[in-house]
Amino acid sequence: MVAEVRVGLIGCGYQGRVLSKALTQVEKTKLVAVADKNEAAAKHLAEMFKVERSFTDYNDLLSMRDIDGVMISVPHSLLAGMAMDSANADKHIFIEKPMAVNHLEAKQVIETAERRKVKLMVGYCLRYIPVRMAMKELLAKGAIGEIDLVLGGKGGGQLTGWLADASIGGGILLFLGVHLIDQVLWMVDSEVERVFGEVNMSPTLGVDETDVFTMRFKNGVLANLSCSMCLGGAIEGGFDFVEVGGSEGSVRSDWIWCGDGILKLQSKLLRHYSSPTTIRFQGDPLTPMYVGELNEFVDAIIKDREPAVRGEDGLRVLEIVDAVFRSGRTGQPLDFPMGG
Repeated sequence: MVAEVRVGLIGCGYQGRVLSKALTQVEKTKLVAVADKNEAAAKHLAEMFKVERSFTDYNDLLSMRDIDGVMISVPHSLLAGMAMDSANADKHIFIEKPMAVNHLEAKQVIETAERRKVKLMVGYCLRYIPVRMAMKELLAKGAIGEIDLVLGGKGGGQLTGWLADASIGGGILLFLGVHLIDQVLWMVDSEVERVFGEVNMSPTLGVDETDVFTMRFKNGVLANLSCSMCLGGAIEGGFDFVEVGGSEGSVRSDWIWCGDGILKLQSKLLRHYSSPTTIRFQGDPLTPMYVGELNEFVDAIIKDREPAVRGEDGLRVLEIVDAVFRSGRTGQPLDFPMGG
């Protein structure tokens, strides 16, 4: 059993700083090195968190023998390659979502991690916000009976920088939509049978700006999901909701970014919730959710077990993403498994 997990960070931008801050609240860990091609960014983060070593070449970080695991937080198109390099250097991997730009890349990452026998966890942090954990627990207990329908949406304003660059894996579905897909797959806990998607591309950016799609699950559940970057600031902070209807009630969770979580529940099976009930989760959800996922990653290393959000979970999300894009191009539904 590992006594202390020594961690390296690849990517010292905004998300790298967020993860580094969260790691300071995780027991039995130490951030020992950081890497970014921007030397100033690497040195600045190292100074912020009192890290002894910083590099401009992440391979120098990977060559350090005393690093147990890495956190990878870089633009989408770089994630898979750096993850495979990390696995080949025998480092356990915490990789930011979506872990790759398509499901074929994701398969390569998983195969490399399995071959090198390293842990691989994907950073779907919304599984660790209180309002969604409470919703998942209610569904697992059968609070609303048999699930029949899922509605969900996630969106905000116009993307900028590399997130609006198709060559780097930009677009709203790979940035925010993947969170929504992961949440629904986690809630429903069944394999997807069919996907049908409609996609609006930005005429100026060349990336998807609005996506609406349905998923049919093998257990009969139907899901209708949407994501967009075309809110124009009309809705402060965007929208992020998942609503599930079942044979004995319904439950909806709204997460207000940088704010509260709101859970609405009505259940014929739970006496206390026989009438419509609203529960508010107050407090800053940002840092705790990152601490939660990194706690899980570190604990998986220490106890030599699989993490809760595995590479296979990231793969399933990207299979849906690829199906939405393909369906949007062809105008036809996609049956699973897609192949190719």
